[in-house]
Amino acid sequence: MKRLLRNIGIALIATAATGGSVWLLRGSELTRCHTVDVEGVTSVDPVEIRHLANVGIGLPLVSVDLDAVVAGVERHPWVAHADVRRAFPDRVVIHVQERVATALLLLDKLYLVDEAGNIFRQAKDVSLDLPVITGIPSSYADEQPDLARRIVQDSLSILARSAEALGQIQQKDISEVRFDARAGYMVMLRNGGEVLLGFAPDDALSRLARLAHPGVDLATPHRIDLGSPRLAVVTPL
Repeated sequence: MKRLLRNIGIALIATAATGGSVWLLRGSELTRCHTVDVEGVTSVDPVEIRHLANVGIGLPLVSVDLDAVVAGVERHPWVAHADVRRAFPDRVVIHVQERVATALLLLDKLYLVDEAGNIFRQAKDVSLDLPVITGIPSSYADEQPDLARRIVQDSLSILARSAEALGQIQQKDISEVRFDARAGYMVMLRNGGEVLLGFAPDDALSRLARLAHPGVDLATPHRIDLGSPRLAVVTPL
């Protein structure tokens, strides 16, 4: 009988403790969400992130749907990825990984492109001091999206490799990467120089590096035609 009473007493204590824990997590003001912190933003207003997160102030912290918060925040065009965690006793912390605007893309309007080639928003109210990718027909975005994406990715690869290939010319000196369905890719420099790479830009950039380092002064305007795999034509402008 004593053992039975002791077991009942232990069960009652455990039930009370569990109930107390549930009350502490769901009912206590101490563990309700009072603050939503946003980390990692430079291009985005934290207010916009909080709005998309839609976390109810005063909601029990354990009731915050973290997956729903992530889905809401990642709707923002500048957000590449978001992580969300509960920070007991009373905070939700959202860490944002922003997209990096790497180039502008000219279609029907100017758009921002990130380093992975994603077109993520129209270019407005931002710095436009970025190289521009041109020559892609606007119809490609709807009718041939895979081809348009490939051209954008090739253009970004050209931008990434050009600083090495152009020797004394830096990436900031490139104003435009132009695609032409008949001639291929062309790099336009801010000083007026032009480099025709054709349809094999990786090979052309390797040949350009061999031209630039020995003695072709690209700091002055030249037109360099590397469209032929066996010939390089260098013309001062």
